[in-house]
Order: sequence, then structure tokens, then C-alpha cells
Amino acid sequence: MKHIFLSLLITILAQFSFAQTNYQISTYNATGRVFKNLLLSNAAIEANDTVNEEILDLVTPLVHDSILGRKKEHHQLFLVGWLIHAFGDYNWRAVSMVKSKYVGTVRSNARSGEEEYTEYDINYDLNFHLLKYLDKAFNSYDTQRSYHRQDFRPSHKTNYNAPPFVRDTNDIDITRYRVHCEMTPPREFRVQLHYLFFPTQPGLELKDHPNFGTDHPTMGFYGANCLDCNHNCHPELHPYEWTWWLNLHGTDPEAKTWLVGLFYEGSNRFRHWSRTPKIGKISIPFAYVMRNDKSTNPSINIEHLVFNKFLDKDVTRIGIPDNTFGSRLENSNLSITDGNSNKYNITVHFKDVLLTDGLKYWLSDINWDEQNHILSGYFNVAAAVKELYTTRITFKN
Repeated sequence: MKHIFLSLLITILAQFSFAQTNYQISTYNATGRVFKNLLLSNAAIEANDTVNEEILDLVTPLVHDSILGRKKEHHQLFLVGWLIHAFGDYNWRAVSMVKSKYVGTVRSNARSGEEEYTEYDINYDLNFHLLKYLDKAFNSYDTQRSYHRQDFRPSHKTNYNAPPFVRDTNDIDITRYRVHCEMTPPREFRVQLHYLFFPTQPGLELKDHPNFGTDHPTMGFYGANCLDCNHNCHPELHPYEWTWWLNLHGTDPEAKTWLVGLFYEGSNRFRHWSRTPKIGKISIPFAYVMRNDKSTNPSINIEHLVFNKFLDKDVTRIGIPDNTFGSRLENSNLSITDGNSNKYNITVHFKDVLLTDGLKYWLSDINWDEQNHILSGYFNVAAAVKELYTTRITFKN
């Protein structure tokens, strides 16, 4: 009974307590063009895939095991996986030994209807409006061409003397340069993910999911940049371990709502490319207009969605600063000062408190644009979990 009372008391105190964390403005520059685009209406961002991709490209993800443990991975179907890898060269091959970021617009998506061995893939095919990601796709397709591998299925033969393997850089059809982003989420959480994060079950289109509202969202992915040589060595990001996007179809047309997920690959195919525990951090851009009359009340609202066990002591392995705050209190105040003792406040509200030190948050790269009264920077999240953590973060002016 004493333990129940103590737990209840801690919960009540957390709900009514208010912590403060202090930060200093680090630069006083004109707001960058892409940061300014965060102040556009959601409808304006939705109408321009390039603008949307530029905003999502501001995000910086990282995991503690960002270096791949080996060049190739293969299926683990008892001895069969090893045999087809050793004698048929059927495997996944790294294009880069460092995990990579891709940001693009979804042209199609798919998911497994049922588990096949240990695979239950959640797939997104991306096209790219930003040259930096088109260049990465060009490199992957050029590497694929160098292998000149054909799919074992006759209907999937590849013509390596035609686009996308032969290209006129003055006349690029971006739809020819898709990158397949793929991941199997841990089995125990697929149903919760379907309702709370992204579709994992058959029968629901992206446009009907409350976190999307469109079949062609712009999304970011971070993971192993590779070729799937179990088929024709087509380009993949597999597995992805971070994903993020803006939900531009919420009830508030101005608020910027981010969906963010950190994942361990739930199949047994990538033992050297995706390890547990999953420790990572991600930097998300923000921008607020701060009015002279002090009537502005900028806020950050955080909802924990699907997650499992946090590992409190491991979060420091990803590298975090001293001025972080956690999720143990329902409300926090971020006090931001400049060199003249001017102060700006951002309120952070957690929908639910989590009594863990395996989640940390902080601000960085804070800029004050005096002419336009814009406060901008990055909101950082670090997590150490056994397998996954997903969240919804809303920035409201």
C-alpha cells in the first residue's frame, strides 16, 4: 500500500511541477530561407514538394551504431540463407559503410499482409526533388549497373542500357530514380503502430491515417544505404532506423506537427547493420515569430506513442549536453536569453509523463533575427530503448 501511495504522489507532483532549463542565443543572423518556410501555412507547404523536402532535410538523425559492421548481410533461413549467399551471391550489399539520410516524396507504399519467416516489411518508395538526394540515387544506380545483375524472375529483367542507368543530366525524369525504404518493426508492436504511428496492417491507405492525410507525403529516412542483390541489386535504404515527417493535415493549419520514430529492425536479417539496444538522437528545426507586445506564447507539445523499455544509463552514449531536460515532469519552461538580458520563453508540455532518464531533450543553434523577430533553432531528442520509440511533437506559435 505504501508503494502505491508513493507512486500516486509522484504522479500528482509531476503533473503540477514546472521545471526550467536555461539557454543562450548563439547567433544573431537573418533567418535562413528554409527556416522561414516553417512559418508558412501547412497548405502552402503541402502544395510544394520541394519546400516540404527542404524543411525535412533540416532534420539531423543519428544512431550510436552508425557504422555498418560488415559489407554484406544475407537471409537467415537456417543454412539456406548462408548457402544462397555463399554460392549464389544473394544478399544485401552496402553502398556506404556509414548509415545515410534520404528525404523525398512518397510515390508508393506497401506493407506485408502477413509475416513471412521473420519478415513483415513496411515499405516506402521515394522520389527526390532535391539534387543532393538525386545524386545519391544516381550513385546507387551506377553501382547497380556495375554488378549487371538480373532478377531470377523472367518478368523482372533489367535493361542496363536505358534510364535510369543511362541518363541525360539536362533532362532528368525524377520518377525513374526511386529508392526503396524498408524495415520490419518488432512483432509485438505492429498493431499499436498501425493505430498510433503509421499503417502496418492491410486495408488502410496513408490518406486515411490521421498522421498522414495524403497518399504522397514527404518523408525522411535514415539507415543502411544498400543494394538488394537478392533480386537485381536495386537501391534500398534497408533497414531504416529513423523516420520523420510533417503531418500537414491536422486541425491547426499553422501548427507544425512532426511524427518521429526510432526503430530496431525486427527481422533477423541484419545482425550487423541494426543492433539492440537502439540509441539515437534527432534534431528537429523550429521557428517562432516573437511579437513585441509579448503576446506570443510559443509551445512544444510532446506525445509519447509506441515504445518499449528505456535504458536510462545508455542515453549518454549518443553524446548529449549538460542542459537537457527529461519527461518526468508534465511541464517545462525553456528560458532563452541574449547578451542584453532579453528573455524569451517556450513552454514544453508532455501529454503523459514518463519516469525514465532514457529520454532527453534540449535546444541548440538558437538564432535571433532582430529585424523579423524570429526565434529559430533545433529541438533535440535523444532516446535509449530496447527496440523502438515513436512520438508526436507539435510546435505552436
